[in-house]
Amino acid sequence: MEFQTWESVLVALLVVIAATSFLRDLGRKLALIRKGNSDRPRTDRLGHRLLRVLTEVLLQSRVIGGRPVVGAMHAAVFGGFLFFGLETLDHFLEPFGVGLLDTLLGPAVPAFKALLSLWAVVVIAGITGLALRRFVFVRFSPDPKSYSSGLVALLIILLMATFLYARTEPSAGLEKANWWAHALGILVFPGLILRSKHFHIVMAPFSVFFRTHRLGEILPLDLDLETLEESGEEFSLGLEKLSDLSWKQRMDFLTCVECRRCTDNCPAALAGQSLDPRGFILQGRRAISAGDDEQPVVGPVISETALGQCTSCGACENICPVGVEHLQVLTGAKRAQALASGTGMVAADFLNEVERTGNALGAPTADRRRLVEEESLPVYEAGRSEVLLWMGCIWNYNPQARPAVRAMARVLDAAGVRWGVLESEKCSGHHSRRQGEEMQFQTLAGENIEALRQADVRHIVAPCPHCVHTLSREYPQLDEGFRPRVQHHSQFLRELVDDRRLRLDPAAGAARRATYHDPCFLGRYEGVFDAPRQLIHATGFDLVEIERHRDRAVCCGGGNAGFVREQQVATRIDQVRARQVAETGAEVLVTSCPECMMMLSPATRENLDLVEVVAAAVVDPT
Repeated sequence: MEFQTWESVLVALLVVIAATSFLRDLGRKLALIRKGNSDRPRTDRLGHRLLRVLTEVLLQSRVIGGRPVVGAMHAAVFGGFLFFGLETLDHFLEPFGVGLLDTLLGPAVPAFKALLSLWAVVVIAGITGLALRRFVFVRFSPDPKSYSSGLVALLIILLMATFLYARTEPSAGLEKANWWAHALGILVFPGLILRSKHFHIVMAPFSVFFRTHRLGEILPLDLDLETLEESGEEFSLGLEKLSDLSWKQRMDFLTCVECRRCTDNCPAALAGQSLDPRGFILQGRRAISAGDDEQPVVGPVISETALGQCTSCGACENICPVGVEHLQVLTGAKRAQALASGTGMVAADFLNEVERTGNALGAPTADRRRLVEEESLPVYEAGRSEVLLWMGCIWNYNPQARPAVRAMARVLDAAGVRWGVLESEKCSGHHSRRQGEEMQFQTLAGENIEALRQADVRHIVAPCPHCVHTLSREYPQLDEGFRPRVQHHSQFLRELVDDRRLRLDPAAGAARRATYHDPCFLGRYEGVFDAPRQLIHATGFDLVEIERHRDRAVCCGGGNAGFVREQQVATRIDQVRARQVAETGAEVLVTSCPECMMMLSPATRENLDLVEVVAAAVVDPT
């Protein structure tokens, strides 16, 4: 196709204008991000981060995994951006007599164009499906309509249609008009991206790259307030003001694609409560864009009511396809409540009880001594004991957990494990930390680390996933030298079976119909899904899955001290999960978290801890 000189000049001028406008507006967005502080190293383990970008961005694993049908349509459109990159460059170089594709591909150009034609049809199908879902099938997408999304959809269809039309070899006049329509559509696109939720196209690869390595990875606060005050430097205790937001949190606010997956998977939102993960991320976007960094985070970004409903289950962050870290904002805001303002906390009574008694149930420590004596639990002996059984608050102080304690003792003895418990054991501090009380957490952690070190404990087994996560992931943050092996009891029991130290009767379950609830901190946080199920199968139960299971499981509502505090809401989270459990028709609910067992006890006729299921199936070695 021949181009006149004025056309070449016009193309160059339009490209410069579009690029200048894009870079100017992008600079403004990046300036909002750069105002944030650095909260942690975010370029370590470079290979792991790059692999994550490859799988989650280029291969769209989270996009497709969260919503397979919609995700596949999105992946088709995203593939169009990738495939048409060279074609777009070649398109704008054509008026200047440069054939980029001919230079790079030579005789393979026809095959490449044929592939692009096929993909253009796929893109049209994908974007049409997404547009229909957004604007027509409102039952699936009930949110207010995004007209910028509609305009983007039309532009994408225009670009694909003009490319396909060019392949039909139209007349000279129509060919030139088609070329300009395609070019103008492309030139409009960058500006539209920066002014809409489609900014995620630019930012998502960076947000995914910089995301923490683990879900909800909380770093310790420096609580040496005297030294901090003497330094004369400004410091904050959590997210008190917008100025305390890190650059990654600001990036997250701007990167959010508004897909609503986080809210659709939030247990509080499913229960009809006020918490709306997408909502507070978008509120954060509006707040930082307004420019007043002296505003508080609690209030303008997230309300006290909504903040108090979070269970730290991680469902929001786990499902996000663009690397948004909801939990960092939630935990930071709770820290500001607990350590700075001292107001608005929903778990103040819980924190006071932990401070007074050293356990989450506020029970007298004499109750635990009585438990150890009455159940003849052996005390851990350095150099002799093989494993320390870390009981956790519920096994220590809730009388209803006694059957599980007895079952664990029986199983360990049957396997010939040399085990013991600590003479005294305090709360791990897990819930204190998630409620923002970092000072209480660090105090409890220090005392527990010292007790475990004095006993020379090398291997810990615990029934509580919250304790497992805290002991294995968070205590070493405070003391690098503290790194015992920490396992959940499901993992340890599975090892005992694999090592033939424990034999199970495959007919013990008598093919009874059972279901299993995945605890948040065992499943989403620690990735332990198979061990409990393998043990249940090994005991002969007919295992039927809850509709939302594995990493999509709905929280029991016990997180963030929810298992010991009253909640003034119309529908509790545990009621939502109990209904889902009941829908399976199972007569037995198997849990592998003491908190889940407390919260979901009414869900089925029989509620058993995993170790009770195993204990009932143990074959006597004699």
